Amino acid sequence: MDEPTNGLDIPSKSQFRKIIASALSETRCIIISTHQVRDLDNLIDTLLVVHNQKIVLNKSLDNIADLLKFSTVNTAGPEVLYAEESVRGLNTISLNNNESYSKVDMELLFNAIINDNQTITEILNR
Repeated sequence: MDEPTNGLDIPSKSQFRKIIASALSETRCIIISTHQVRDLDNLIDTLLVVHNQKIVLNKSLDNIADLLKFSTVNTAGPEVLYAEESVRGLNTISLNNNESYSKVDMELLFNAIINDNQTITEILNR
């Protein structure tokens, strides 16, 4: 499906998520192309990023969370690999050295990858 939630109002997006969730199974793969990852955040288990006509990332969210830490901080230290300003501070990506779990911020990760952050791409493709 290509951008299936574009143009949908909030109740329709909710209904779409319910339909997709009910169709998921261990033996079924549903491929959705979207820039609206927050609409489908709880349904995604694998992230595939295509950039410049190349697959630059194809990894499960669990694998990504094992490798990278996503957090919001006031100032970026030397451990930060990528950061973007937000109203709450700096949304950051750093190496997950202590094996703590943080929810993968797919939009932040996508932005880091398309901004040619080689370090993050190399870490994820080891």
